[in-house]
Parts: sequence; structure tokens; C-alpha cells
Amino acid sequence: MSEAIHLVRQEFTATALVEVADRTEFSHSSSPPDNVASKALLRHGAIRLSGVPGRLHETVVPDEATSVNANELPDIVLLTETNASALLTQRLGRGVAAILPVIDATCRGRGTPDHRRADIAVDRASQRLIEEAVEMLRPAVRRLRSLPREVIETDDPRLMLLTRLFVRDRPFAPRSEVSARETFVYDDEAAIPGAATLAEQLTELGLLERKFVDKTTVCPHCASARMTVREHCSKCGCANIVQEPIVHHLKCAWQGPERDFRRGSELICPKCLQQLKNFSVDYDRPGSIGICLSCSHLSTEHKVGFLCLDCDSRVEARNVDSKTIYSYGLTSAGRACVAGGSPLPQYASISGRVRAFAGRHSALGEPCSILFARLHRPQGVEENGDAWRHTCVFFGLIMRESFTPETEIIEAAPVFLALLGRDRKAEVEQHLPQIRERLDRHLALAPKLELVVFSPDEIPGIAERPGKAA
Repeated sequence: MSEAIHLVRQEFTATALVEVADRTEFSHSSSPPDNVASKALLRHGAIRLSGVPGRLHETVVPDEATSVNANELPDIVLLTETNASALLTQRLGRGVAAILPVIDATCRGRGTPDHRRADIAVDRASQRLIEEAVEMLRPAVRRLRSLPREVIETDDPRLMLLTRLFVRDRPFAPRSEVSARETFVYDDEAAIPGAATLAEQLTELGLLERKFVDKTTVCPHCASARMTVREHCSKCGCANIVQEPIVHHLKCAWQGPERDFRRGSELICPKCLQQLKNFSVDYDRPGSIGICLSCSHLSTEHKVGFLCLDCDSRVEARNVDSKTIYSYGLTSAGRACVAGGSPLPQYASISGRVRAFAGRHSALGEPCSILFARLHRPQGVEENGDAWRHTCVFFGLIMRESFTPETEIIEAAPVFLALLGRDRKAEVEQHLPQIRERLDRHLALAPKLELVVFSPDEIPGIAERPGKAA
């Protein structure tokens, strides 16, 4: 493989480079060009390329490919100018733009919108490099051609995500990005905004499955994961701490930091004023101690805290939150849904999901309960303002992190439900103070938090509460 070709998100194996695509007609392609040569190429499975923003020059089109007009549906899109990815939806429509394989020939590098949208990046739009990239994408084109037209042109963003992963035969996976607040980003969100939220929804439907990637420390005030660890003084909170050796006078048993003994170049015991000359005879050094240079407080153990690089908050270790990062892979049901063109199941109402949850545990003879949480907006805070919206979003994050990954969390802000399998109502009520402390302590706006536990036979009461969730 040429060093001038860069894979953006998909790893192609050696066999993928030589895999021959099916020579069948593109099942959802528009009418082929009128010239005989183009028709012959299509019959033999030629790759249909479309340049964005303009039509490709014939000198860069590989021999086994053909360039199509803007009103024809291609197999692969080639970005030839900076920010051309912004035109994809306008040119192709939402579903097609999100699903078609993309080659980036803008040479702008990692992190740019064009590069994030692309599956492969090349250093320049030359025939040789494009030919190599096209060969690598043939397996994706084969899978694309096997799909029904209604799948390719779907308006359902959930199906767009499933189809995008199906065509590329890879998971929806994050990559580390230090410049991002979350420190992990999903490049697929450049093609499908909000794809991470959609992935969670599709997981609940059994069409995707989660796999643990990492866990990050999160600021309780702004949800940023860009946190630096710092030791600070347990008395004044300042990080201006130095470690200094402890000197132990063996004769009078006095010990303290070396600075208390130091008199110029000599060591003088501050208790008995005797000069200490010989190590292990007059004195020893049993360890070290931390000294705060701001308040002179001495301590062998300083507190560990975090500094948020985004909002400058200083947070003690016990008060930080964590966020679990996942990758999401297609299940067999997800693949079948895409390949068969089946419509995705719609979400049940919240009360329906709760009843289904209770029914499953009842059938298994297992106890269960439902934790109802509702945030009451503080006076003076706008309902449609960013502060209140961010508070609700962050509270949903805290809810998910406060329970096991298997716990189903229903978000209908400002109402949130935790469906607790194998936990009886009385058992959960005993732990309500700890749950409240965990959920309530990180909310900057300090809204009133209402917590109620329901048993399965009290499910109708959930929908009847003021500000009902059903």
C-alpha cells in the first residue's frame, strides 16, 4: 500500500486489498450514461466515482472506474477541495451522504471536517493513488450494492448509523483526542450528528452491542474530561507543596523537617541545641514530610484533587465523576435489519417500557423496583436556557454512572427513571440517602431533587405524578 494513502477509521486487511467485488449492477443506481463504453464498464462492475464539489477530471479516474454526473448515484465520493464535505448532504441527501464511502484528497490532515468524514485520505488527487484507494474500498462497495434502495436513502438517523457500520464492516468506535472536552471523539458523528446517543438507543433495541473502551474522570461542573491531578495542602488547599527530609536526633528523640535543624551549613537540634555531626551516630533520616510553602502546614499525607482545564474548577478526588467510553458493534439482528431493509422498531412509551421491564422480572420470579428522579428548576433559571439544559444533560450522565452498566436509565428531562432489576423497593429506600448524596452533590444550579421508589404494582403511580414521565 502506498505511503501516500492514509486510513481514517477502517482497517483494511491484505485480503481486502485484492478482494474482487461482485460484478452485479448497482441495485439502486440511476440510469447509466448513454455512451456504450460506460455501459460496458457498469456491466462489469466498474466503480462509479463522484467528485465533490466538481466533476472529476478524466486524468484522475482509474481505468476500472467511471465518473458520474452530480445527479447520478455513485459508489464512492471523492473530496477534491477543502470543506467539500459540507456539500455532501446538499448534493446527495442525508442518508446517502452518511452511508457512501468517501475518499479525501484535500491533503488537510487529521481532525479536519473532510478528514473526519472520509474513510481513506490520499496526499493528492492522482490516478495511481485514487486507484489504490478505490481497490481498498471495493469490499465496502460490494456491501453497499447489496442493500435495498430504501435503506440507502433512509431518513431515519438510527438506520443511517447501522447502514454506515454495515457498509464499512466495522464498529462505531472512539479515538483519543486531547483537544476535545471529552478526550474521546467518534468521527462518525461528523457524518451523523448525535451518533453516540443513537448508538445507546440502538443498544437498547438489541441492534448494537457495547464493548468497554476506557473510563475517564469527569468534572462535576462542566462534564469535561480534561482534568489534571494535583496534590494540595489539606489545610489551605494550595498546591505549593514541597517534600523535605525528616531529621531524627537519636539522643533526645526530637524529629522534624530538616529546615528546623539547619543553621547555615550545620545541623542543630531545635530542642536540646546540640550539634549533629555524624549520620547514624547523632541522627538519622527516617523519611520525608510535605510542607506547604503558603501556610507552613506539615503533613505526611496531602489531599489529592483535580483541576479542570476547561472551567478552572478545583475538585477533590471524592467529588469527581467518571464516564465510561464504549465502542458499539452490529449484532446479528442489526445486520439483518440493514440487509433486509426492515423498518426499525419504534420506541415504546416510557410507561410501556417500565411495564415491559416489570413484566420480564415477574415472569422470571425476580424482584425489581423503579427509582423516580425529578429535578425542580430553581427560581430565576430559564427553562429553555443553556444552564438548565446542561444541568439536565449532566444529571442524566450522573444517573448512568451511579448504577451498573446493565441498569436501564430512561431520560425524559427533567424526569429520569432507573429500572433496578433484582432490587426490592424497601432495599432501595434504605439506600436513598446515599443515592441522593451521589446524585445531588455535583449539580451547580442546586435544583431540588425529588426521589421516589416504586414497586412493580405501583407502576401506574409513576405516570400520575406531577410532571409525569409517561
